[in-house]
Amino acid sequence: MADITYQIVPHDSGWAYKLGDTLSEPYATAEQAMDRARNAAARQKIGNGDALLAYPAPDGSGWKFQQIETDKGNGRL
Repeated sequence: MADITYQIVPHDSGWAYKLGDTLSEPYATAEQAMDRARNAAARQKIGNGDALLAYPAPDGSGWKFQQIETDKGNGRL
């Protein structure tokens, strides 16, 4: 089960990823925001857990979810 969830949301005439109440900078497309969220999640250190990426379904039917593996190494950022 994932410990954290990155959401892709509309932000400042573009798209951003959101973790909790914190928004990233805006990106021109949802795909760019998703790529940046995947990159951030891959570097996230949350023990043995992984992250979820939540994004609006292209058909407007709600949210889609994708599990993202996180950095499980013992090193520090």
